[in-house]
Amino acid sequence: MYNNILTIFAGREQNLKILCKYLQKALQLKLIDEIHFWNNTRNINDENYIKSISNLKRSSSANAGIYIEISPYIEKNTFDIDIRAKNDIHILLSNNIDKYEIVLGGWSNKKSCIRKNGQEEFNKNMDNIANANKFNNFKISIINNNLFIYKNNEIIITHNIINNFKIKHIYFKTGHNSVGELEYKTIKNHGFYLMDTCEKSWKNYYQHYVKEEFKNSIILKCDDDIVFIDLTKFNKYIDFIKNNDYDLVFANTINNGVSAYYQQNKYNLIPKDLMDLEYPNNGLCGSLWQSGKKAEKLHKYFIKKSSKFLNHNYNNDIIDIKTRFSINFFGFKGKNWYKIKDCFKGDDEHNLTVDYVKTRGFRNVIYTDFYVSHLSFYKQIETKINIDSLIIKYDDFAKYFL
Repeated sequence: MYNNILTIFAGREQNLKILCKYLQKALQLKLIDEIHFWNNTRNINDENYIKSISNLKRSSSANAGIYIEISPYIEKNTFDIDIRAKNDIHILLSNNIDKYEIVLGGWSNKKSCIRKNGQEEFNKNMDNIANANKFNNFKISIINNNLFIYKNNEIIITHNIINNFKIKHIYFKTGHNSVGELEYKTIKNHGFYLMDTCEKSWKNYYQHYVKEEFKNSIILKCDDDIVFIDLTKFNKYIDFIKNNDYDLVFANTINNGVSAYYQQNKYNLIPKDLMDLEYPNNGLCGSLWQSGKKAEKLHKYFIKKSSKFLNHNYNNDIIDIKTRFSINFFGFKGKNWYKIKDCFKGDDEHNLTVDYVKTRGFRNVIYTDFYVSHLSFYKQIETKINIDSLIIKYDDFAKYFL
């Protein structure tokens, strides 16, 4: 069985608000199974936003770490989480007045402790409570005035706490170079997961999906400013990736220089009197990429004439891409992820679409019958594309399309 996982280098709140409407619908239609927001935000407001719409699934920290609230299902003052981490699992419980901090596998996975409001009340030498290689189930239960901690259904800690402590909030972190991976039954934001990183680099992303559990998955990489997804063709697109042996399978992308060239010159979808679109030199940059006004005009034309693009008979046409291609939206088989796990070394886009084509025999293609719309490139922003106006238009379009 395949799991379809859509991943996002997140992200800017104003863009994600539109994208998430499509993703929520895709989850409802079971077109995708999970959405992973990789935290590469550039300001605290955007970071707080992606945390508010998702459930923590991956944590890491070079130092002590920062707590993030999680929302597992709590029943009778009890909850459980499956955790994979090499050391320093931290769980913080709050009743809005007092806080109990549980540290499992601290001190290089040699000791565990419990702190009440910052003051240590319990510690015990316990080897190998945490495990980097497999998930272990940890259950936290508070009955009367006793805190019970179970690992794989065996009690490992019992501690006396204040009377009538009711769990209101739960926070999680890992520290000291420990990557924590979590699985738990969520009570909100179903299917939306936060992949937190301490250094906010592409390395975390590309090395994550090489794991064995993703070998039967289809991994979709999506920019945070994808503001339209054709959900009617999404399933066909994923099936194509599953059933063929291509490498990167790109969506037919509005506001992508190479895609736009074919949209105009192969399929006659963009009139020449609207704009003239060349094939960018070696697939890089080009007149559309560098012109905010041109991009804005193309977006407006697509919104107005969307059926022309979406209902065109592409006759199952596939376009080989042997030049640079902006990686705004692509799909890749999890079983082949080992082939791209090191592409973060240098320019990942150049590696994936130029270097690997030449040195590793990659065959990258555009699946022409599946459209997404990419809002902007930085050069278009510099040349005065009206982002705010387009976001309003795409938001209205989403209401019509969804």
